[in-house]
Amino acid sequence: MSLEFAASHILWRQFERNNDAPAVDDGQIEKVKDFVNAFFHSHGHTGQAQDHHAFRWYAAQNQTFRTMLKQLVGELGNQILLNDLDLVVLTHWTPDVEIGCSVTNAIIYETGSHDAFGIAISDHGLSSTFLALQVIEDYLDDMDRGSHEKKALLMIADQDAILYSSPCLASFSPTASACVVMLRSLRGEHTAGQSGSIAFKHYRKVPFPATRQALDALLATLDMFTSEEELLPLVILTTPCFAGQLRQHAQLATNRIESWDEALLSSAPWVRLKELATDSNRILLVLPEGKYLVCAGFVAEA
Repeated sequence: MSLEFAASHILWRQFERNNDAPAVDDGQIEKVKDFVNAFFHSHGHTGQAQDHHAFRWYAAQNQTFRTMLKQLVGELGNQILLNDLDLVVLTHWTPDVEIGCSVTNAIIYETGSHDAFGIAISDHGLSSTFLALQVIEDYLDDMDRGSHEKKALLMIADQDAILYSSPCLASFSPTASACVVMLRSLRGEHTAGQSGSIAFKHYRKVPFPATRQALDALLATLDMFTSEEELLPLVILTTPCFAGQLRQHAQLATNRIESWDEALLSSAPWVRLKELATDSNRILLVLPEGKYLVCAGFVAEA
């Protein structure tokens, strides 16, 4: 089974704060702070909610995941039929400012795909979208619906407002952003995509190379592409910091090395992937996470 999508079916946007937002309601702010304090207490944290975090959170209500994604899904619906989805997946790193809302159910209702299954993937860091691809492929592969094409909607959203201090998040200078990707899965032998299509190859999570030799052997370790695909130029897409490290290694530096805009958080790799898919090439997304590298491979057909 192959999992494919078109570059034109990757839609994304940054969302600005609403300058006409209603004045801060003291009662709502206290409820937000009570929620945060209860969250802290449940995790054994002795800190208290800060007013400036609560104000920022409250002012971001026009940037909820549901609000952002509903706009993008509406735009995608102008391009392709969405009432026959088999799977709807939401991935995110930061929490939603709308507590208690099932975003996948809201989008399933919005699209009319009432037989679709919805699931959210969080608590997996910025690599949640990489993992989601493997989850989508495995789920669609397990569906017993003959040989017809199956469809999955991948939704990605993150906030720039959270309820506590996070130096890690602040270092990205984040903006509220969202992205949607329409994926299709075809059963049976499928060796070449149509012009403008991107094929997902593999998801890999491997130990971070401990030596220069191990890093130079990274591509062989991942075993992402077929011998025929190996003839295509390779683009390695990663964080700005890791891109700098890769350029210092002669073997890897023979390939084109690109980086994404970290301010876009989980959407960032997809925004850059859309830009890079204008040429026929292999694209390898690489994200360092602690002691591991999380990777996803693609083949773009120009």
